[in-house]
Amino acid sequence: MPDKNYIGWDIGGAHLKMAYVHADGAVSQVEQHATPLWQGLGSLRSRLIDISLRLPVDGLTHVVTTTGELADLFQDRQEGVQTLLSEFCQVYDSGHVLVYAGPAGLIPAAEAAEQYQQVASANWHATAEYVAGRKEEGILVDIGSSTTDLIPFKGGKLCHRGYSDQERLRYDELLYTGMVRTPLMAIVRRLPCAGEWQTMAAEQFATMADVYRITGELDESSDLLAAADGGGKEILDSIRRVARMLGEDIRDASSNKQYYHLARYLAEEQIHMINQSLHRVISTNPAFGEPCLIGAGVGRSLAAKLAARNNYLYTNFEQILDVNENQQTRAADCATAVSVAQLARLAG
Repeated sequence: MPDKNYIGWDIGGAHLKMAYVHADGAVSQVEQHATPLWQGLGSLRSRLIDISLRLPVDGLTHVVTTTGELADLFQDRQEGVQTLLSEFCQVYDSGHVLVYAGPAGLIPAAEAAEQYQQVASANWHATAEYVAGRKEEGILVDIGSSTTDLIPFKGGKLCHRGYSDQERLRYDELLYTGMVRTPLMAIVRRLPCAGEWQTMAAEQFATMADVYRITGELDESSDLLAAADGGGKEILDSIRRVARMLGEDIRDASSNKQYYHLARYLAEEQIHMINQSLHRVISTNPAFGEPCLIGAGVGRSLAAKLAARNNYLYTNFEQILDVNENQQTRAADCATAVSVAQLARLAG
């Protein structure tokens, strides 16, 4: 009999993430693919099929968590969960598929439709549950392409206040701000420009991927989707898109120093936003000792910044894993896919 190995899947609205975890806990393969669900199910379906052709036929348990049900392709979460799992089980045998349902744990795929409210958007819970089993106490700071999760834990237990998206938004445990896809107009309404406050256009001409490309902090492997205008991804392209937010046109690289300053300002405003929410979350857990932040997601470099400026301890997600050196960055980028697979392995 071959060892039972686990494939963790995180089906999001913009990306599909998968992680191959062996029976001994070692992580050997991690992948992230662009699957924009608002454009239809075709990209998801083709990626699932493509990956299936590269996986062993036997000895695998598939473990799924979803946030893609939030895509406006679906009428509501229930329809989204049912449709996504149906698509998944057309490629992978449902008898070998478990679905993560938050506090309800891992359930058979056949039961997920009835428990859709627990299944929907439970990705944060999976990552935090796994981290809480590896660290005594701390705060998971999972900064992805679109959102940020701030989840405190202590003594193996999660200390969150909310569970649904609405509750978590209310308590600042979920922020709709990320390192790649967030529109600039969601960060500030105006920018300091040539000694004046310049109002920005309320249009998605540019995103935070453009900002972090200009500041030199963007890992291009994190930016898999088309740019806001469908254009190029060189620094000058990003400057041109940011300039459009101010009603300006940029045709060449001359006199663009101000846009480096504007990019740094926008990056600072975003991290300030996350920092405020982090302090609110910490304030609800006064029993914590010296806070330790565990950074995950493609934007975990921002979590490291938060720890440094607050003089908190810091750990990268990949530091708590047994993972091949060439897969460490991907494992931290796709922390939820790794986590659901590890949770299934530990549950036996």
